[in-house]
Amino acid sequence: MASIRLDKLISSSLIVSRKDAVNLIKSGRVCVNGEILKKGDIKVDEQAKITVDGKNIVYSDNIYIMLNMPSGLISSTDDNREKTVMSLFDKSYSDKGLFPCGRLDKDTVGLLIMTTDGTLAHKLLSPKHHAKKTYEVRCDKPFTLEDVQIMKDGIMMDGKRTKEALLEIQNDPCFAKITLTEGKFHEIKRLCYACGQKEVLFLKRITFGGIVLDENLEEGQWRNLTESEIEMLKSN
Repeated sequence: MASIRLDKLISSSLIVSRKDAVNLIKSGRVCVNGEILKKGDIKVDEQAKITVDGKNIVYSDNIYIMLNMPSGLISSTDDNREKTVMSLFDKSYSDKGLFPCGRLDKDTVGLLIMTTDGTLAHKLLSPKHHAKKTYEVRCDKPFTLEDVQIMKDGIMMDGKRTKEALLEIQNDPCFAKITLTEGKFHEIKRLCYACGQKEVLFLKRITFGGIVLDENLEEGQWRNLTESEIEMLKSN
């Protein structure tokens, strides 16, 4: 099995500087397989059980984050005019190449996956393997059974027919869940407009590639994905 310096593993896993990782280790806050180690240059197995202050950490070459994105931010790493989603993270994350996997409109909230794994992001967003996404949608007019069929059949958009979208009308007929298997520009808003010129009043993404937005995350909050969530994304 592969081995790695303990200070590098701690630095990568916790997104802290190598110096901060060394200080954590020297202070006796790091355990490897139940043993306190105080030297950062010791090599450990990447699969070892490692805790910091009693909390398990998992080493990964990449970062995988679930963010509950608030409205008003641009889902980009950089913008000359407006505040981006990167404003929610410490500079150390941008230094490691963190970026949003896909985009949400400025007035849309909800689940946004942030990662440094370019290969996975390309797979999830490519037309061939595009990950399913579910949104909560509120419109100014009630949805109908005819709308269900329209979204299933698809509409002409940019010269092509959209792929089947699943519309699930909720108890409040102005509120629905819509699941997409592609990511065309403003697709939800354009689908709703095609269904009797409905205007979207509220839009929230609640799933992406099988990952469900953590209900404990307030808008603007984030957490690292669990091992099982990462595997779920990779299985798309």
